[in-house]
Amino acid sequence: MVNLAAKPLEQNIFLAAIVLFIVAVFGGVLAGEPLFFTAPVAFLLAYQLTLNYKAIFFLLLIVTPPAIEYYFPNGFATTLPTEPLMIILTLTCVFMLILKKDFFNREFLTHPITIILYIHYIWIIVTTIFSEDIVVSLKFLAAKTWYVVTFYFLASQIIKNTKDFRKVFWCLFVPTLGLVVFTLVNHMNYQFRFSEVNKTMVPFFRNHVNYAVFLALLLPFIFIASKWYERYSWQRMLLNFSKVLFLTAIYFSYTRSSWLSVIVALMAWGLMQRRLLLYGVGVAVVGVIVFCFYMLHDNRYLDYAPEYTKTIYHGEFSEHMAATATLEDVSSAERIYRWVAAIHMIEDKPVMGFGPSQFFDNYKNYTVNKFETYISRNTERSTVHNYYLQTTVEQGFIGLFIWVVFIIAVLIYAQRLYFSASSRENKNLIMAVTLSFITILVNIALSDLIEADKIGTTFFMLIAILVNMDIYMKKRIKDPV
Repeated sequence: MVNLAAKPLEQNIFLAAIVLFIVAVFGGVLAGEPLFFTAPVAFLLAYQLTLNYKAIFFLLLIVTPPAIEYYFPNGFATTLPTEPLMIILTLTCVFMLILKKDFFNREFLTHPITIILYIHYIWIIVTTIFSEDIVVSLKFLAAKTWYVVTFYFLASQIIKNTKDFRKVFWCLFVPTLGLVVFTLVNHMNYQFRFSEVNKTMVPFFRNHVNYAVFLALLLPFIFIASKWYERYSWQRMLLNFSKVLFLTAIYFSYTRSSWLSVIVALMAWGLMQRRLLLYGVGVAVVGVIVFCFYMLHDNRYLDYAPEYTKTIYHGEFSEHMAATATLEDVSSAERIYRWVAAIHMIEDKPVMGFGPSQFFDNYKNYTVNKFETYISRNTERSTVHNYYLQTTVEQGFIGLFIWVVFIIAVLIYAQRLYFSASSRENKNLIMAVTLSFITILVNIALSDLIEADKIGTTFFMLIAILVNMDIYMKKRIKDPV
């Protein structure tokens, strides 16, 4: 029996637990996902963790690099142990809001970038309601929720100054360094052959692309972290050695998009120093639009269809790069195959899209046979391999517009903050966050990584850091981070 005289707070928590239990049961049955049934347990655990949630957040950071994908017999997949920890921290956030209504900084909640994120999330909810398969889209929405709550909102309460960020860096860097050594040693056993690269980072990364992108986004932080310590200190020597090691690992990942992102990040560093970053972004956006119009005019893209017999997997990397130049390597050709399908899907549903996580289940009817490759069966159920196209397919042009505005707003604030910071340490951190952010933007043009653990979660944490820096600089209390 519930004591009706209990404190309102206790009553609210009890009622919340009942509601969550009911939702978890119905959600688990309807979606066929066992993870839903863990929600009540996570809820109780989260309540106990409200006084020490920061320790769990740092634990989450430590286990993020070595997290593994686990597939249940019914086809349901999760990432362990990170996804359960994110769910617990999301529920912890709920408890903190119940216990302390002013838990979040009001200025953070009303910051322009946060407001755009609200709009982005609300539009995902709208497109979920009108989705081709609402159950699948609800799964996407659930995962998006704990990604954003944990790594954007909760991270904003934890990473508020340089000291906090240093903890974040070491929590991510140390396990990643171990994985780099593990992967390079494995690859050395295969004589660094391109054909064997995907075997070397298993089970910690799905493939060489996810591995290389994660290393590339951490690279700017290694460079600034080395400046935190005195010359000849063990920390500085380790970090200087790691610069070379990570660059070597990125090279031997044989990931073209990751190589390109490192080059673009270097160019962005020069542009940002000269207050030209936004001009560079503008040129890139215009270039993409012009290219798209050129390829779509009179169906000109059909002229670039590869020959099926020549579009094969090349075991030697030199052959792979040569085939890339002529669009005859299988990965490039398969990307074009799906991009063409995505464009036709967008033409069919340009406003609302097909709904979150709906590309795979619908794209086969929109493909063009001239671009088909021998891997077009898509047994791994991968998607567009271009997050901008994927967003448009699943959320319509409205969703793409919101997403692009969100990205540009982040870059505008990053450029302004860099020249507003009064200390070199702050400038370095802002620069590193911006370059890491740009690295992700480049890679998602060729892969779908915002919803991927490790990369997608870091993406939102980078934005939270920039927003916090903007808030505290405006307060003029001190140059905060």
